[in-house]
Amino acid sequence: MINGIIILLYILVTVSGIFTAFYHDKRLVLTGEIIVVIAIVLQTLFMFIVYKRIGTFPMTSIKDAVYLFAWSLGIGTILITVIFKGTTPILGFSSPIILILIVVSILLKRHVHELSPIFNTDIFPIHVFLSIIAYGLFALSFITSVMYLFQEKWLKHRRIIWLTKWLPSLFVLDDLDYKTLTIGLPFLTLGILTGALWADRAFSHYWTWDPKETWSLIIWLAYVISLHGRISLGWRGKKFAIVSIVCFLFVIFGFIGVNFIFKGFHNF
Repeated sequence: MINGIIILLYILVTVSGIFTAFYHDKRLVLTGEIIVVIAIVLQTLFMFIVYKRIGTFPMTSIKDAVYLFAWSLGIGTILITVIFKGTTPILGFSSPIILILIVVSILLKRHVHELSPIFNTDIFPIHVFLSIIAYGLFALSFITSVMYLFQEKWLKHRRIIWLTKWLPSLFVLDDLDYKTLTIGLPFLTLGILTGALWADRAFSHYWTWDPKETWSLIIWLAYVISLHGRISLGWRGKKFAIVSIVCFLFVIFGFIGVNFIFKGFHNF
């Protein structure tokens, strides 16, 4: 029931974003922001209900991970639109992605089984939370990169003028891409470090070269290289947007693809 309402709310936000692109009505923007806040509150309530039902915070399955991903992306989106002026169009781009993630999470079955003792530690939820927040920020970096490439192309060829007026400027999108990536990297770093502490408690080893661990390191290195390119080599604009998109492809594979291709204790 709650998830049905949440899906409806994100559909409304998506529709609101489409109408805002045409009419540039501030009331539509405010309505979209309010709806997202309500949806996030309901998502949080749903996770608490699941916690009360299964006795542990819902973060031990791919179903839970996808739902948490949608939740973190929603929070990141609303914070950006509130903190950075002129970035409300990001609602129109991120809400369909959040909607898809929630639907996928609902369709995935929850396998009811006794929770392994390795997950029953205080540090495990912190590790997952930090990692999910990082992935949500990287998703926002990806979205702003895609918006940048569209805006750059349309401005260059003087096409779809009404949409270029709705989207943030290239400078704002490039800056937002950089900032979300910069904030996301420390969260991923802390996620990896807390994961190492959890592994030490669970397996008496800080690092086991589990496929998910390995890909987390690859993702971390990819974003470190991208930031190095930005700061030291002057990667900006279109080049930085493309690099951000490529980095996020690593995130998607590390988040979902690894579970289906490789075997390890991170597999749900």
